[in-house]
Amino acid sequence: MSGLTDLPDSLTGVRHRAPTLLGTEVNYGLLPELTGFSVKLVWILGHSLLAREFGDTGITPHRFSALEVIGRNPGLQQTQLAAALALTRPATTLAVDFWEERGCVERRKIVGDRRSFGVYPTAYGEQELERLGELVRRADAALTAGLSNAETRELDRLLKKIHR
Repeated sequence: MSGLTDLPDSLTGVRHRAPTLLGTEVNYGLLPELTGFSVKLVWILGHSLLAREFGDTGITPHRFSALEVIGRNPGLQQTQLAAALALTRPATTLAVDFWEERGCVERRKIVGDRRSFGVYPTAYGEQELERLGELVRRADAALTAGLSNAETRELDRLLKKIHR
């Protein structure tokens, strides 16, 4: 297993978000054979697990990813953040605004460039990132709880081989 022995059936309560493909009256045709469709279903489950961990905070995987990258790259410009996460400029602005309104990040002018700002985590933002990181790790462990450590590493290796 994933090494976390105290996990219950990790997908209880979120399994309903992704269809069961076997033993159903619906004929999915070629969809179950497609890697992209399987990745989509796993994404739905992973997103649901994160939503369960985050609760009604307004935090989404997209927003967490933005804070994580900002926290690891203080001073990153929003255009760099957008490129790093494959987001549009408006989506990036909304994510930064979300965290700025909560006191987790701040925009600072870049010396020598009056039009550009770097985004920095605040002390509170760093604490929040640490707290959220635990929730994200818990959701990720729940997602792969049915896999052995070796299977989880192999899955990670194969997925990275596709998206690199």
